[in-house]
Amino acid sequence: MAWIFFFVSVLAIVWLGVLLRRRRREHRESEQAREMAFLLAHGELPGGQVVRGDAATPRAMDGERSHDVVPPVAPLVEMVAVPESARPAYLDAVRATAYQRLKAALPAYEIFPRASLRRAAGLEAIEKDALLDFVVCTRALIPVAAVDLARGERSSPGDAFKRETLEAAGVRYARWPHDALPPSASIAHWVAD
Repeated sequence: MAWIFFFVSVLAIVWLGVLLRRRRREHRESEQAREMAFLLAHGELPGGQVVRGDAATPRAMDGERSHDVVPPVAPLVEMVAVPESARPAYLDAVRATAYQRLKAALPAYEIFPRASLRRAAGLEAIEKDALLDFVVCTRALIPVAAVDLARGERSSPGDAFKRETLEAAGVRYARWPHDALPPSASIAHWVAD
């Protein structure tokens, strides 16, 4: 009789573990969705337009106006005015420099800092998420490239995992030294290839 109780207890613990993991994943995805919505609502899309990635057509990607281009939605929360000196910068100086270089080299693309590997590779592609320094997307918000800034000479197993996952999804991956970014022409050529 004791073995039945033990078996039921183990099943209950396993079920709770699975439930907790699913809730963490859903929470993480909702946080990422809120961050992307914020970036889209306050981003630098031309004319304040938002392009839906799930219904993008070649016409919308070519810059022509189509039914896939919708006006931005109102923010969900009212923005509170906080003095700039009281707020920390979203990116540190190294990443801000890299972001500016990417924006200058790729004016026809959208650049998302501090992006999710799961979002760039597709939600179904991987179970475990990782952070990418930058993801480069088309105007239709389709990822085409990802960039990480390396602080050391050696690459980690995580870098290899990111490279394999992104290559399987058809997204280019680069790991650049943080203190020796490639010139703008090289970046544009790398993405265009």
